[in-house]
Amino acid sequence: MNPITRHLTRLTEEPFRLFFPLGVLASVIGVMLWPAIFRGWIEYYPLEAHARWMVLGFGGSLVVGFLGTAGPRLLGTRPFFRWEFLVHLGLALAMMIALWFNRIAAADLLAGLWLLGVLASLLGRFLFARHDVPPPGLPLAVLGLGGAATASLVFGAGISTSPPVYAVLRLLYFQGFLWLPILGVAPYLLPRFFGERSPHSFDESLTIPSGWMRPFLESLAAGLLLIASFALEAWGHGRAGHVLRAGVVTLHLARSVPGLVAWTKVNGLGLALRWVVPCAAGGWLLAAWFDPLRIGMLHLMFIGGAGLLMFAAATRVILGHNERHDRLASPLRWFHALWALVLFTAATRLTSDFVPKVRISHFIYAALLWVVIAAFWSWKLRRERRLPVYEEGVIKSRCPRKRKSLRRSRSGNPDAAPTGC
Repeated sequence: MNPITRHLTRLTEEPFRLFFPLGVLASVIGVMLWPAIFRGWIEYYPLEAHARWMVLGFGGSLVVGFLGTAGPRLLGTRPFFRWEFLVHLGLALAMMIALWFNRIAAADLLAGLWLLGVLASLLGRFLFARHDVPPPGLPLAVLGLGGAATASLVFGAGISTSPPVYAVLRLLYFQGFLWLPILGVAPYLLPRFFGERSPHSFDESLTIPSGWMRPFLESLAAGLLLIASFALEAWGHGRAGHVLRAGVVTLHLARSVPGLVAWTKVNGLGLALRWVVPCAAGGWLLAAWFDPLRIGMLHLMFIGGAGLLMFAAATRVILGHNERHDRLASPLRWFHALWALVLFTAATRLTSDFVPKVRISHFIYAALLWVVIAAFWSWKLRRERRLPVYEEGVIKSRCPRKRKSLRRSRSGNPDAAPTGC
């Protein structure tokens, strides 16, 4: 097998290796549209393009990268065919090219075809080739893909709808596409961050295993209530819709993710995840009470909620699939800096709407901070893959102060002899 074929085969088995970097690049382009318009580098107002770069470019690439990698494994079937992977990649790139030229309708149409293709790949494997029952929450990810694909095709084709229906489709597009997969996948994936067993993990089986139906019905109820909150907002009850959304996400994740709401000691990844629910719920509640400023308030949910969770999940996927589970067990102190930067970026964007005279400068600062976050995360992950194997209690630092601190934290004995140096 020649190197190109071997590399392509690896990408079809683990699509995240290409879609994750593509998503991070898309997010950088999306945020830099604000400095571009304020500096006169572009002539169009980038509100619609920015939203799509972030939700479809960044969020969509991470969702598709994760589902394309984990989906076939969870179904006990083969990964994407090469032609499938190339079609999905081509449509994603075509959508981004359309966004680059601010062709919003074309981008929506291409996004709809892209998401519909990914959905067909996953459903085809479920219906005709599966050897296992998927986790109970995975259907919500399918629902998120289907809702966003429907909305994008309607918008891209220019199909006219009533204002409430248009509003529901828009909410499915920009919020449901992110949060339905999160509600579905989080109970299966996130407990691992806290060393807990997932209530959505079952032994391999072709038939529905005992205990599967309850978490499935709970996940389905959460997804339907999330969609109901979109309908409430679309039909003129915006405050009730935002409050319901905050309550559903908080209750479902708190109940279904052991360790998420707790005071136990965790590493940088785990602590980052404990900020996700407060940020998401806080963004929706602020939007409920500051309706004229709701777009700015929702950035707390988008950046500190969905964005931070995606960075954390992507970190675990990348290190796990590169056989660096030892690093996932390490303190990962650098991730504390990352989640702090993410929260500061969200606060910078949020406060810009309260102080009009600094609004433009805060837009620019928030955009530049996001670029710093993306670069810092990429650099640290590259280093993580090359670091020595982490062994708990082994001191490898050459700094005398750090060695002394590590000895004390390891055994409580200040005279303990260092090891592993």
